[in-house]
Amino acid sequence: MFLKIFISCILALSVSCSHGVRADIQSGSEPLPPNAERIYLEYLLGNEAELGEKWEEAFSHYSNALAMDPASLSLQTQVAGTLLKMGKLKEAQDMLEKISASNPAYVPGLMLLGELYSSQKMTDEAIRVYTQVLKIDPEKHDAQLTLGVLYLSKGDLKSAFAVFSAVTQKDPENIMALYYMGTISIEQKDYAKAEELFKKIIEIRPSFDAAYLNLGLTNELQGHASEAEKFYRKVLEINPHNPFARERLIQLYMGGKSFDKAIAELQSILEGSPGNLEVHQRLGLIYLQMKEYGKAISEFKTILEAKPDDLAARYYSVLALEELNMVPEAIDELKLILSRDPKNMTAFLHLGFLYAKQNRHAEAAKVYEEVLSFEKGKLEIYVYLGSSYIQMKEYARAESIFREGLKLFGDSDDLYFNLAVLKDKTGRFDEMVASLKRALELNPKNVDALNYLGYSYADRGMRLEEALSLINKALELKPDSGYIIDSLGWVYFKLNRLDEALTALQRALLQVKDDPVLYEHLGDVYAARGDRRKALEAWKEAIKNHEKEEGLKERVEGKVIKLEGGSSQ
Repeated sequence: MFLKIFISCILALSVSCSHGVRADIQSGSEPLPPNAERIYLEYLLGNEAELGEKWEEAFSHYSNALAMDPASLSLQTQVAGTLLKMGKLKEAQDMLEKISASNPAYVPGLMLLGELYSSQKMTDEAIRVYTQVLKIDPEKHDAQLTLGVLYLSKGDLKSAFAVFSAVTQKDPENIMALYYMGTISIEQKDYAKAEELFKKIIEIRPSFDAAYLNLGLTNELQGHASEAEKFYRKVLEINPHNPFARERLIQLYMGGKSFDKAIAELQSILEGSPGNLEVHQRLGLIYLQMKEYGKAISEFKTILEAKPDDLAARYYSVLALEELNMVPEAIDELKLILSRDPKNMTAFLHLGFLYAKQNRHAEAAKVYEEVLSFEKGKLEIYVYLGSSYIQMKEYARAESIFREGLKLFGDSDDLYFNLAVLKDKTGRFDEMVASLKRALELNPKNVDALNYLGYSYADRGMRLEEALSLINKALELKPDSGYIIDSLGWVYFKLNRLDEALTALQRALLQVKDDPVLYEHLGDVYAARGDRRKALEAWKEAIKNHEKEEGLKERVEGKVIKLEGGSSQ
């Protein structure tokens, strides 16, 4: 009996307005349908099922109610809404479009149809529907806000701003309208207007952290880093867990190279989420940038303990290990990467590089050969493999590799340059010059080719003015290269411009500390200037690192013996 009375009371209230079960009943004076209690019972049962997210059950009850009262716009809209939640979008759309066509002034149906169109990215259709709603009910601010957002999604900032502005004319303290206007102002680079709008929001609601966040962004975009930092800090005072503010702070600190502050922010994230592997990776990368390689390895190790197959973390560990000169450990890590990803090109190339760095050229060649077994379309593999064979003095094999590469990459100046080095090693001077010139035809800015050709002419005492021009071009492109500066000193020596030669070679040694050829050249210049003591000092320094240049020891020892056998200065 209580339930019956309760339903009757609720029903009497509901049918007295336009949003009741019967939208066409405008007042309580209209006679109730004979089965009104049954209709509303089905409605209540449907509503209860809907609250429990039992969509099928809700749909069944609403459909039962609608079957007893098929003219009810409210029930029709309720059924369509349930269809939406069940994922039956086509049925829901058909039903809502019929409601709209037959009852174009029924706002609840239009609002739901607009929502459906919006969710399906049918932006123009949604805009049409919400515009229609506002013609019927100009005071419906939620429809107006949604309309503005739809214009925003289309990139129509002018229309969006006009819609939000219209909202604030009627409701000056509508925070969402002000917020959207502020974000549009940022997009339009009207930073003064953006700041004005966000500060107005803060006056209305001081705890609105999104306004402070956008004030920070506005200042950051203007290059006002310290002001931006203050606003981001304010966001975190209001909401310590705001991820966007913390991320902007981190980016701000990284951009200003305030790595310690960035690390502090990341570590504060770890305090609340110690297992956040992404944060550990970011810390590791910052430590890499700071050259704190031990700390970087520690961060990457944390990741690998949790995720042994994280190849990115493992590769970053390789970079840190290499910087610490822990090359065997770096090689082991690269092999682990390849065991998990047998065609990882980056790991293969780095492994070959590390082998070459240790003068393990046969192992480097084996790595590059393996890459060629599954990937023949990478130019650098032919360059690296051929260079490895040159180091192993397998010149015929090296030439074969370069020729094979040129069949695929005939316009590669790098291949022609390396072919020139091979021809130099095998005593084919004219062919070497031809290959270097071909490399320079393909790329007039190939620094190595410019320097190699200029040095080769100078070393043979030929075409010295051309050699000087080539080396100067190389220096324009790479002014701090100790090896090119050495070439400059050597061509000056050959031109008998000894003071300039000495200056250049001394400058070269500031860049390259222990190259034996540079010390040999320096000794030659001192000897030509008649400074026997300094010449001997330079040559003996060259001999200390003779293993870096084949044949240098015997050649320089001959110069020492010859000079020491002469009269003292």
